[in-house]
Amino acid sequence: MSTTRLTVPDPGSRVEVAVDGRVWLLDRAADMEALWDAMGDDDLDEDERLPYWAEVWPASVLLGRHILRNADRLKGCRCLDIGCGLGLTGMIAADAGAQVAAFDYEWPAVSFARHNAALNKVEQPLWLVMDWRYPALAEGVFDFIWGGDVLYEKRFFDPLIRLFRHALAPGGKIWIGEPVRTVSRPVWDELRAEGFAAEKLTVEKVALCGQNATVNLWEITIP
Repeated sequence: MSTTRLTVPDPGSRVEVAVDGRVWLLDRAADMEALWDAMGDDDLDEDERLPYWAEVWPASVLLGRHILRNADRLKGCRCLDIGCGLGLTGMIAADAGAQVAAFDYEWPAVSFARHNAALNKVEQPLWLVMDWRYPALAEGVFDFIWGGDVLYEKRFFDPLIRLFRHALAPGGKIWIGEPVRTVSRPVWDELRAEGFAAEKLTVEKVALCGQNATVNLWEITIP
């Protein structure tokens, strides 16, 4: 019987991200464009497994700010980071004392996230490789759920709404960092139609890698 050994690329690039006074170090194999250029036809399946995980998105920076500003609320709570990428928001919450489970669809992302938690000397979250369409999670256990820039395709709306309903604890809150994109606009009405309440908490400018982005921060609850 043959086996396949998964090898994690060596860190080839480091990003420094400042969030409310602390600089977080994030190692990755390369930037998204370089990884994309290196992909072959066999890497592109129906799920379009593009290396979005290799970038730090402005929405995650705003989420990180919000997590820090609510650190007292999160301490000791069960939290779920969806589409964790390089691990920024999961690390920030774990450092604030939250019990964090964080997942991504791509195993290199999860490997680098674990590496980055060690690099930044924070408590390791529970890192998971998981497809949000098929959540391997207990029902109704997470006090807080968050994701940064996860609504960039309409086909994600329904599985994420199902995930929210499955995983959120009674009285829990969902935070979504969302850059101002036309494609994301319909999801808020869809959430309300499904019985959720959705409120825009703030709109902030985020400076990252020489660019400024406008990011919305939403809070979703089940009344």
